[in-house]
Amino acid sequence: MLLEKIWKKKEFKLVSTWRRLLERHVDCDVHCPLCEDEVEDDVHTFFICVSAQSSWQAVGLSSVLGSAACQQGSAADRVFALCRNEDYATIGRVATLLWSIWHNRNNKIWNDNFRSPNQIGRAAFDHWNEWFAVHKLRSNDDHDVPLVSTNRWEKPRIGRLKCNVDAAFFVSAGRTAMGACFRNNSAEFMAGITQWQQLTLSTEEGEAWALLQAMNEARSRGFENVQFESDSQVLVDAIRTKRRGNSEFLSIVNDIILVMLSCVNFEVKFIMRQVNSVAHTLARAANSWTSFHRFEIIPSCIKLLIINEMQ
Repeated sequence: MLLEKIWKKKEFKLVSTWRRLLERHVDCDVHCPLCEDEVEDDVHTFFICVSAQSSWQAVGLSSVLGSAACQQGSAADRVFALCRNEDYATIGRVATLLWSIWHNRNNKIWNDNFRSPNQIGRAAFDHWNEWFAVHKLRSNDDHDVPLVSTNRWEKPRIGRLKCNVDAAFFVSAGRTAMGACFRNNSAEFMAGITQWQQLTLSTEEGEAWALLQAMNEARSRGFENVQFESDSQVLVDAIRTKRRGNSEFLSIVNDIILVMLSCVNFEVKFIMRQVNSVAHTLARAANSWTSFHRFEIIPSCIKLLIINEMQ
């Protein structure tokens, strides 16, 4: 299992928490460098610390953290229990999250610089997306998964529209935002929307919510033949496999699937984040406008990006 291999080969050698150093007679402050409240050991660092728990929530893994597998034993025990009880995708996301938490902890200690839990979750989410995409591209075992697109935005086929969509997270303001841009087969701007809500969603939930809003906008405009592009491999894979579950993320995924059943010419494709700069820029700019904003001409913040991608 991926997570078990990572933990055995790397974490046992690299995780030197303050308590472990103290046990080796190293004189140090044993308190957690992030919360500064409790003694730092492996369990506290990855599972108990308020910062860690918020990071699990930000990446959409709060239900995993609350599972029976994460409640008993050492950090290693909990990791191995997760490996036995969770699916491959969940284990991969947990592995990247643990790495991000540990990297953030070390950055705080050695550089006095650290990320917010939401940033940690986003970093873990992006690392997993990138690893998953490369793995799928190299794999010869799953021919049903479409290949990852190139490192350049591609025009849609004649007769189709393309909609790039992305989410943005403004933790200090307690907002989740989205941006979507519709273009034709000449890469010309057709329409765009931004939207934000006064609610901090997890990264998974935000990406799914953004795609659902883009699909609803396409329907309201009468766009029937649309290829939607998202830089969330987790989301695209959940739609493709029709994942079921009780989480808020999978509830939104189910709503997306229902829309696609009624709009048979809607398609969802994964693209690398660097190819999704137009939607990313729109989503980041959403906070500057009213909670829901439609664009019939190119917003100035993405004009140069679109001109470059028309070449």
